[in-house]
Amino acid sequence: MSQRLFKTQFHICSCPDPQKRQEPKAPSSGTFCSDRPVTHLADQTNMQKQNPKQVSLQTGPTQKSILPQVRYHPSIQAAGGGASAKPSSQKPKPSTARRPRTRTKPDTVQENQDSNRAGSAVRPEPDKDVNSVGDGAPPRPEQVPLVISAHLDRCLVDRVEVLTRGQSTNPAWFTWRKNRITASVAHRIAHCRFVHGKSKAPPLSYLAAVTGDGPRVQTRAMSWGIKMESEAVRRYQTLKTAALGRPVLVQDCGLFIDTRRPWLAASPDGIVTDRRTGQWLLCLEVKCPFKHRDRRVEDACRDDPAFCLQIEDEDGRNHREPPVYRLKTSHSYFTQIQCQLAVTGLKRADLVVFTLKETAVVPVTFDPELWDETVSKLEVFYRDAVLPHVQPKTQQDAAARRPEL
Repeated sequence: MSQRLFKTQFHICSCPDPQKRQEPKAPSSGTFCSDRPVTHLADQTNMQKQNPKQVSLQTGPTQKSILPQVRYHPSIQAAGGGASAKPSSQKPKPSTARRPRTRTKPDTVQENQDSNRAGSAVRPEPDKDVNSVGDGAPPRPEQVPLVISAHLDRCLVDRVEVLTRGQSTNPAWFTWRKNRITASVAHRIAHCRFVHGKSKAPPLSYLAAVTGDGPRVQTRAMSWGIKMESEAVRRYQTLKTAALGRPVLVQDCGLFIDTRRPWLAASPDGIVTDRRTGQWLLCLEVKCPFKHRDRRVEDACRDDPAFCLQIEDEDGRNHREPPVYRLKTSHSYFTQIQCQLAVTGLKRADLVVFTLKETAVVPVTFDPELWDETVSKLEVFYRDAVLPHVQPKTQQDAAARRPEL
């Protein structure tokens, strides 16, 4: 069934932003991989201009700015690491006057999609709750039409991100993910036979993963990853602080919705920030492979062809020096991180691969050409598989809510 592509533009509100966060815990040895000077991680780029033509969509009555509560990354409760910092127990003093804030621009993806792509330099403070990022009542999913093309105000995106922090421990995270293609399934969808015209029907399991109709399972490997994530983040924070020569913090985050594609979203494991300035540096994705939990990352690279990493120049390198790892571009983790970078507007990420024997930090850079190719396939799946499935339900729900005359 062919679908018409609806183009909608709307604007929710305009509001403030930046963020900070912190991390902790420590394990064994660490490997820091980088193919560029670390100072590049703090590069700043210009904000891209938002589309001036926007239709206003109110989320509440009168709009007033409210300031929020601190939500630190779970690992930050543990002490350790030069970059760790305990959250202050002091209550903020009430203030009637608004103090000016200095904001720093994050590393935004200028090549992302087009010149109007918003790689925001302004983000909600890490101590904000959803009611303080923007105006009125918290946004609801039904206020964001799931159409192929739209323009969401950055304020709405920021409010949803704050509202969904805690991710899998937060029911709102599941609610906002529903009927959206997220980074974790992007690779499978972009490579399925349906989007390449080799199958007339989409895989039902992929469709269920997008619509939220599939079962929520937690395997032994997933439980291991959840258990060890805070330790991996703490170890990363220590390694990154040493590599940059200045303290960094990993800030907890929720679900980011693409400002131009309301059907696309991503939930990084954290946002790496400069501890002193609060500047956003890069995305963080953590993997704790259960299969290789008791092995060195180097051994996993050599012995497991399906492993996500490879050793750069394995034959020609000096084996007395630590190996330099690279994320395979053909791996699902690469597509996942590309989606995270595209949606957040950042242009670099660190992938942390954690085992009980080694912690490897692998830099990943945004690839605009590969992403354009990938997102076009995701759009085909959403238009031809997801929309025909969700639109009848949406219309039925709307009719059920409509009062009888």
